[in-house]
Amino acid sequence: MDWKAVIRQQLESRNYRETASFQNLITFYNKIYDSSLLLRAQNIQLESQIIRGNTGGDYVYSEKISALEQKLLLQQEELTELHRRRGENAQMIIDLNAKLQLTEQTLTSKNHSLNENVKIVASLRAEISLYQKNNSELKQLNQVLKDEHQALQLAFTKLEEKLRTLQDENRELVVRLMTYKSKDADKLNEENDHLVRARNAIMQNELKEAANDMRGVTSECLTTAVSNSIGPIMASPCAMPSKASIRFDAHDGVVSAVKWSPVDRMVATGGEDRKVKLWDVSKGVAECKGMLIGSNAGVMSVEFDSTGGQIVAASNDLASRVWTVNDQRLRVSKYD
Repeated sequence: MDWKAVIRQQLESRNYRETASFQNLITFYNKIYDSSLLLRAQNIQLESQIIRGNTGGDYVYSEKISALEQKLLLQQEELTELHRRRGENAQMIIDLNAKLQLTEQTLTSKNHSLNENVKIVASLRAEISLYQKNNSELKQLNQVLKDEHQALQLAFTKLEEKLRTLQDENRELVVRLMTYKSKDADKLNEENDHLVRARNAIMQNELKEAANDMRGVTSECLTTAVSNSIGPIMASPCAMPSKASIRFDAHDGVVSAVKWSPVDRMVATGGEDRKVKLWDVSKGVAECKGMLIGSNAGVMSVEFDSTGGQIVAASNDLASRVWTVNDQRLRVSKYD
């Protein structure tokens, strides 16, 4: 990789920059050391010459020796300084090597961490691409669901409008049916009143004819016959009740079937609310003794058996059900 080459080049340049001056110093030290060795050799030769020379030349040689000794002392001092600087430079080199090793270790750990981070980044990028793909699929699915919801909403709106229309038609039909039933009831009442009046008229005519026919009838017998006939004549107009003794709401809606129990003053009713109810009317008020909800459609007919212990009911769901009356209550034991 490019960054590794750059780091390596920087380390090499720094190593060269920091060691180049020490290399020059070591070369200079070696030269001075060689020159000091040469001077020592010359000094030894001069001493030997001084020893072999005459006394006339002692003074000249002594001056030369002193000059050489001074020069040697200077060279030794310079050599000592170079040794000291060499030791310092060696210590600096050791420290720099330690720092270089530490830096290399740090660089190695960072390279390892960088490789791991590169792998993590690659895996994260793969996960991001997978999530983006899933997100696009979810968006498409969401769009499909929105379209389906919109279509269902439109269908629901149409069905709701149709339901409202059917409810309006149903209400209208119910109103018309109630109107027709009220008209039929009024017509039946009129026919019943007309029949009662006709019967009363016929009976009065027969009584008049019987009263006019006095043959073979004594006054006492006539009085007895008239008194005996007055009861039925006076009671006949009361044969049709004009006022209900008990009135109660048996069902939620139209009552389709009513039947008296053969043994007790119990009434079984069935209605379009799909219920069968048992009523006790012996106390002058209607008291519900039981109710069974089992039909899937309106109950159209109810009937007791000869003992009054069971009730059979027929409904519009093409089924008949039998329920048992237990202690004047409906017990849930039915047979379809």
